Amino acid sequence: MTRIVKTTETALVMAFFLFIGFYAYAQTDAPTAPSEQDIAGSLNLDQFSAPSVDIVVSASGVVGTTALLSARTSNISDNASEFQWYLDDRIMPLQSGKARTTFSFKTTEPFHLVRLVVLENGQKAAENTVSVSSFAVSLVWAADTFVPGDYEGKAMPIVGSRVTVTALPDIQGESPENLLYTWYVNSESQVRGVVNEQDFSFRITKNVSFVPVVVEVSNQSQSITVRQALTVPVLRPALFVYQGKEQPGSPPAGGSPQAGLSSGTEFVSRGEKLSVYAKPFYFHIQSANDLSYQWQFNNQSAASVPPDPNFLLLAIPKDSGTGTRTLSVSATSFIVLGEQARAELTVNIL
Repeated sequence: MTRIVKTTETALVMAFFLFIGFYAYAQTDAPTAPSEQDIAGSLNLDQFSAPSVDIVVSASGVVGTTALLSARTSNISDNASEFQWYLDDRIMPLQSGKARTTFSFKTTEPFHLVRLVVLENGQKAAENTVSVSSFAVSLVWAADTFVPGDYEGKAMPIVGSRVTVTALPDIQGESPENLLYTWYVNSESQVRGVVNEQDFSFRITKNVSFVPVVVEVSNQSQSITVRQALTVPVLRPALFVYQGKEQPGSPPAGGSPQAGLSSGTEFVSRGEKLSVYAKPFYFHIQSANDLSYQWQFNNQSAASVPPDPNFLLLAIPKDSGTGTRTLSVSATSFIVLGEQARAELTVNIL
């Protein structure tokens, strides 16, 4: 009986509470929690999470039967995207096209490889691969970048990150530590036929969007070989800027909606103050204090509030003019040269 080996896809991390702006308000009272529409509108998926696709198998059987597969996407518009299905590295044009989220084929061998590439506006947005085999292996991965301790999403890699991939084989009658593992990165063999090499680490050295990883797992006699693949997304360091009522030294946990969110503009009256926080993501640091923060308001430097360099208390003078101003913050790593991120919002003075 043939079983389907499903790829554990890139985290797709949707960081639901990572946003680039603030929730508009005109009073000095605590901001009203934003609606789901406000939150959805303030998401920046390109910066804080990657589009992803999983391949779900709904039917399969012995060799000679029909395997049915479907695509399950995240941060992708199915109706506006093109789905390119590949069977054993050969494109299947009759089953590919816009909104073609299902795929079927008749199995002819104990092992088949199905790959799906999703295109948005002609550009590759996501990719995944599953194998059809009588044995299974799944893959999970983790990166060494920084995220806040209360953040429930996945730490995403950037250039310079070390990524660790773990193979979880399911081969009947075989113990994982007695199997042979061969690892490939960018189609190049990195580890070949090593016993008990379930964990494999590599460093991202190029500024690319994805890094493909493949593992082949065999028994000692190599009479059984299972192959699995995944793509690891590569992002950039990022800042999440939000407004809150907390006092310096106790920033709100996770940048939660209760702390105040926005869609890019903050409304404030003359004589009021704004409490603004910047939270870093995906840097190679140990804490937010490993970064140097530079705040600017209306093209003039603004001082952060010790001991929290990522906190700014912005006072609007009573005699200030009305209209829009730009508040920006940039963060630069003390540890890794060149790692930096920037965010800004519009302040509308009433």
